[in-house]
Amino acid sequence: VGKLTNDATLARAFDYVLQIGKTPIVVNDSRGFYTSRVFGTYVMEGLAMLLDGVHPRAIEAAGLQAGMPMPALALQDEVSLSLSLLVAEQTIKDLGANAPSHPGLAVVRQLCALGRVGKKTGKGLYDWSADGKVLWPGLAELYPLAAVQPAQRELMDRLMFAQANEAARCFEEGVLHSVRDANIGSIFGWGFAPFHGGTLQYINAMGAPAFVARARELAARFGPRFLPAAVVLAQAESGGRFTDP
Repeated sequence: VGKLTNDATLARAFDYVLQIGKTPIVVNDSRGFYTSRVFGTYVMEGLAMLLDGVHPRAIEAAGLQAGMPMPALALQDEVSLSLSLLVAEQTIKDLGANAPSHPGLAVVRQLCALGRVGKKTGKGLYDWSADGKVLWPGLAELYPLAAVQPAQRELMDRLMFAQANEAARCFEEGVLHSVRDANIGSIFGWGFAPFHGGTLQYINAMGAPAFVARARELAARFGPRFLPAAVVLAQAESGGRFTDP
């Protein structure tokens, strides 16, 4: 929905999507909209873990164990690192100093510089062939493993909190029209662990106070991208939750 979109246009678009057998959600015009914006946090967090010395197989196992349909590194290869780099560079051109930064972007840049841009060329975080895919052995040289590997629970939390917190920011900024759209869009849009009921329901089920506490722990260790969204902070203080009128 843009500034000049009227209700009749929105209703017609909504009806058309239903007629072609899809499930519509309504979002406002914003950089990355909703699904693309939040999906990116999942794959980028997986890349950031490589920089932290996490074993690539542990990263992939954590995504699957958390309930995601595809692990983060394989999914990044599927959508291509070159596309992620193009999006990041365009964002920097448009926003300048205000462009959001993420440590995972360093991995994108490095692999693209090596010509490893993803599945479409057969070379990315994985080596791809007609027989399937295997993690690229060169990752171990580029990103040496930490002597002590983190617990799987920590990896799962990083992947899930990155998505849920960004979804909360989308809701807070008015990108989303409803809690329902946030939850349905997350499951059908990019496959957010379906058994959680959606990104905002993930926060509801945990409870805002617990989510805030854990998000602050992650922020202290891994950076401000994990600082809890203001809307969740307010819920933690008031006892509120994400609900539609």
